[in-house]
Amino acid sequence: MKIDHELLVEPGQNFVVDSFKPEDALGVASLFYSIYGSEYPFETYYIPEKIIEENSNGNVYTVVARTAKGDIIGHGALYRSSPPNKALYEVGQYLVLKSYRHTFAAFKINKYIAEVLVPKVPLCGYFGEAVTHHVATQKTSLLVGAKEAAIELELMPAASYEKEAGTKNRITCINYYQSVRDRPQRFFVPGVYRNAIEYLLSGMALDRELAPANGTPPAGSCSRIDSRFFRFAGVGRLNVESCGADFDTVMSPLEAQAKSEQIVVLQCFLNLDQPWVGAAVECLRSKGFCLGGYLPRWFETDGLLMQKINHRPAFDSIMLHSERARALMQFVRQDWDLIHL
Repeated sequence: MKIDHELLVEPGQNFVVDSFKPEDALGVASLFYSIYGSEYPFETYYIPEKIIEENSNGNVYTVVARTAKGDIIGHGALYRSSPPNKALYEVGQYLVLKSYRHTFAAFKINKYIAEVLVPKVPLCGYFGEAVTHHVATQKTSLLVGAKEAAIELELMPAASYEKEAGTKNRITCINYYQSVRDRPQRFFVPGVYRNAIEYLLSGMALDRELAPANGTPPAGSCSRIDSRFFRFAGVGRLNVESCGADFDTVMSPLEAQAKSEQIVVLQCFLNLDQPWVGAAVECLRSKGFCLGGYLPRWFETDGLLMQKINHRPAFDSIMLHSERARALMQFVRQDWDLIHL
């Protein structure tokens, strides 16, 4: 049963923050509808039965703010999303009813996830995508110790936020990373982005050895790319598990597909486990891709985000809270400007 209306919730009730129970599913679906209308891009969260299923199979760990009547007035979650590494979860989907935003519901949900839920979930780390049309979620990410890792230019369509914020621009997001169970590793750094990656790594408690990515792909080696195109969001995501000698040849039809599906933002996640990843970076830069950032444990090994936008991003409308976010944006914007001279 898909929820297509908002359940009435009496304001001013006391509430507790707790892990999800099956009887919460209807209230969770109603909460999503109250915030997004029918525009949230993943139908699962409008269907109580699917919410229950995803919480039972380990794909989602939901936290709710629940009143004594059973009303759901707040929500947050750890969930599997784009990373190939299934032990790397995304944290987010923070929602609070308008009539309860004067409370500490959001803060308490965030605290519960970090202090109660995370120790129970078998994960290596988690990341969140904080919006930049305001700085509230950026502040929340910093409160739990997460660090800015990447900037995802114009990731979300304006329609996803229009009901609440009335914005007309696509929304840029900052990717925040928090390590939980690190694994020491060596990764290869493309020379053009060494300064940016060293800066980002310096703020993270990770055990890493850096080596130059100046190798050549073995003759006849084949690229392995998992491609997903989200037409409703105008976003394409390419997870490059392995970049081979055929990388340029393989990328061309993927770019053509993105264009045919009206993709606005094409993201390419490169595995930094290969010494010849620098060749793939130069190939992407020649195609108009710029830096996004550094993503620990994306493939189990670390990853590099590069991104291509089909128009000039609205850089001046992006709101950034921290010095680290502003420094990261400078790396990204300088690379964009250099590539699009």
